[in-house]
Amino acid sequence: MVNEMAISLEEAATMLHMKKETLMGEGLKAYLKERVRGLKVEIAAIYLRYGVSSIGELDEKINRGELSESDTFDDFTRLDYLEGRKDKIRHILEKLM
Repeated sequence: MVNEMAISLEEAATMLHMKKETLMGEGLKAYLKERVRGLKVEIAAIYLRYGVSSIGELDEKINRGELSESDTFDDFTRLDYLEGRKDKIRHILEKLM
C-alpha cells in the first residue's frame, strides 16, 4: 500500500507547478526549520529542568556547586550536542536563504 501512495519529486513538482529544484530547495528549508524547532524544544526542556536559560548558566551552577556534576553530566553533554547541532543547521539555513 505504501508504494501505491509513493510519488516522485518530478510528479510532485509538476502537480504543484514548480520546478523540481525549487521544490527540493523549499523542502530542504522546511525540513531544516522543523529540525531547529525540535532541537529548541529539547534544549528548553533541559534548561527548564535546571532552572537556567543557557548552557553557560548551567555550567556556572555546576561550578558553584549548586548542581552536581555527576548528576548533570548526561544532560550537559546532550545540551552541548543539541546546541552545536542547532548552530550547524542555522548556518546551513542562512546559506540557503
